[in-house]
Amino acid sequence: MDTPALRPRLMTFRVIEFNSRNAMPSATRLEVSFSMTPIIEIGLGVPAAPEGTFEALVSIRMEGKATLKDAPDESLAEFSASYEARFAYPPNTTEAELQPRFEQESHQYMLAAQAFPLAASHFRRELMAMGFQVMNLPLGL
Repeated sequence: MDTPALRPRLMTFRVIEFNSRNAMPSATRLEVSFSMTPIIEIGLGVPAAPEGTFEALVSIRMEGKATLKDAPDESLAEFSASYEARFAYPPNTTEAELQPRFEQESHQYMLAAQAFPLAASHFRRELMAMGFQVMNLPLGL
């Protein structure tokens, strides 16, 4: 069971970059298929000063592609984005307490499960701003 005294708090969430290339015809109604591949990396940030706090860093990279349903090899639009979430552990937490927890898949999942919906929401909003109907893209893991 998770120890409440050692739970990290989400402190910051940043959009690092969003890039897109849209080659879709503007006035044509086409049936488009989307694919999205997230890459999630999790790391433990060790404080530089002894009185500093430990941090968990979650880096999310998303790659997306829009293709015609009839021609999945033909790319109509490509998207990529990078996000970063920082979680702070309570003061006076030691590395000896964190290291075993940090190696557990459930602890890593807990960190990613909080950051991914924020990244997916932003990614989806950007696609909608470009005129795509993306209601079927997942918002959770």
